[in-house]
Amino acid sequence: MMKLILLALFSFNLHAATVLFVGDSHSVGPFGWALDQHLRDAGHTVGTYASCGSIPRWFTTGQKTPCGYFEKDLKGSVIQVKEAPTPIMDNLLSTYRPDVVIMEFGGNYITTPDDEFVKKDIRSFISKVKATGAKCFWVTNPDTRKYRDQIPRIMGLTKEAIGEECPIFESQLHTRYPETGGDGVHYWNTLGTPIAKAWALKVFEMFNENFNL
Repeated sequence: MMKLILLALFSFNLHAATVLFVGDSHSVGPFGWALDQHLRDAGHTVGTYASCGSIPRWFTTGQKTPCGYFEKDLKGSVIQVKEAPTPIMDNLLSTYRPDVVIMEFGGNYITTPDDEFVKKDIRSFISKVKATGAKCFWVTNPDTRKYRDQIPRIMGLTKEAIGEECPIFESQLHTRYPETGGDGVHYWNTLGTPIAKAWALKVFEMFNENFNL
């Protein structure tokens, strides 16, 4: 019996990975908390860093977020504050040396009219990640009531920029923002939180399918 237990533990550890998870305001909130916990519960070494209002470029400039920052390091220590500089991605990659980087972005491109900037921002971020030997997993912005008509544009640009470089989880296909309540964007409310948690579980399931973990 003891041999079977040890074998099971050994097999489990073979599938554990180091995962770096970065994102915007959705990852600062219930979606990010839930996905982080799913990854940890599965035995992965995880570092989560989320900056409200961010796009990938913020993780190269260190731009300060005025609306929320969430960090949970590999030891499980949490920092959650309203204002903080966005971590520098090069430092995170050097510290964690991740096997996989999960990137949840897109919603803050909605007010960016320059399509070429959007594609360049996505491509350069992915190139930075893959240059380390890490794999990437892109999570798009979820449905919003406020900017629903803009989601197809952002999705098109995202797919064009990423191509075959990373698996893409299309969040808008798995979420529907409530018709009343909230701010029309964030899922940080009574009706939105269950949706965010269900979204996180779907992302976790696709993560497992794509990386055989």
